[in-house]
Amino acid sequence: MLFSKKRKNKLTAQKKLRTSILESHTVLYISKTTGKTHIYRIPGFIPPLFFILSAMIITVAIAMTVNYLSVRKIALELEQARDDSRGLQSEVDALNSRIHSIQESVNQVTNYSEKIKKVTTRTDDRKPNKNKTQNNPTEQNGIGPLTREEFAQRNKITGLKIESLELKSLFDIVQESELKTTKQLNDLKRFLVEAQKNALKLQSIPDISPVRGRLTSIFGWRTSPISGQARIHYGIDVAAPAGSPIYATANGVVTKVNRTEDYGKFVEIQHERKMITRYAHTSAIYVKEGAKVKKGDIIAAVGNTGHSTGPHVHYEIEVSGKRYDPENFIVIW
Repeated sequence: MLFSKKRKNKLTAQKKLRTSILESHTVLYISKTTGKTHIYRIPGFIPPLFFILSAMIITVAIAMTVNYLSVRKIALELEQARDDSRGLQSEVDALNSRIHSIQESVNQVTNYSEKIKKVTTRTDDRKPNKNKTQNNPTEQNGIGPLTREEFAQRNKITGLKIESLELKSLFDIVQESELKTTKQLNDLKRFLVEAQKNALKLQSIPDISPVRGRLTSIFGWRTSPISGQARIHYGIDVAAPAGSPIYATANGVVTKVNRTEDYGKFVEIQHERKMITRYAHTSAIYVKEGAKVKKGDIIAAVGNTGHSTGPHVHYEIEVSGKRYDPENFIVIW
C-alpha cells in the first residue's frame, strides 16, 4: 500500500513537469509612446532552454579565455626564449670571430717562427752552378690581430655589452688569449728584425769553404812542394776536380782579377771591416773587377795554374793587411 502511494506521487510530479513545460507563458508589453498593450505568449520550455544555452555559452567563453591566456603565456615564453637564443647566437658569433682572429695570429706566430728558424739556422750558401740560383719563396702577408679599438668598434656594431654577456667568462678567456698572442707576435716581429740584421752581418763573414773538396795543405810553415824549401803558407789548399766551382765566401766587391807566376789565375774580393779573400790557381774566372758578389756566388773554376802540383784552390783571408788562418773562419766545408 505504501509502495503504491509513492509511485502515485512520482507519476503526479512527472505529469506536473510535463504540464509546466507545455504550458505557455504570457508576457504583457505596454508601449510608452502609444500606450497600447501587447500580449506575447511564450512556450513553457523557452525560458529553461534560454538559461541552459546561456550557461553553456558562458562556460565555453570562460574555457576559451583560460585557453587563450595559457597559449598567450606560452607564446610569450617562446618569444623570450627566441630572443635569448638570438642573444646567445650573437655572442657565439662574436666569440667565433675573435677565435678566428686568434687563429690568424697563431698562424702568423708560426710563420714568423719559421722565418726566424731560417734566419738563425746556418745554411750552405753555395749555389749548385753558375746559371742556377736559389729562388726565395714568395712570402704571403697575413692579417694581423685586431687592436683594442677595433674590437670595441666591432662590439659596438654588434650591440654586445660585456657586462651583460651570458658567455662573459669565455670572452674573458678569449681576450686574455688575444693579448698574449698579440704580445708574442710583436715579440717575434722584433726578434726577427734583429735576427735579420745579424744575418746580414753574417753574409759579410767568410765562413764557408771556397770549394767542396779535401783540405790538402794548412796555414803556416811548410816545405814548399815546388822549391823544397821551408816557407810560410799564407792560406790553405783545398783539392777538387778541375773545373769544380769556386764560391765567394762572403758578400763583397771584386777588386782584382789577375795572373802571376806564383798564384796563376787568381781573384781578390774586398769585404767589410777591411777584409780581403783570395782564390788562386784557377782555370777560369767568371767575374770582372768592380763586380758585386754575394756569398755562395760562383766566381771561378778549380785549376792548376801557377806554382801548383795538381787541381786545387789556394785560399787566403787578410784583415787590415794581416793574413789569418782561414780554418778559423770556416764553419761549413
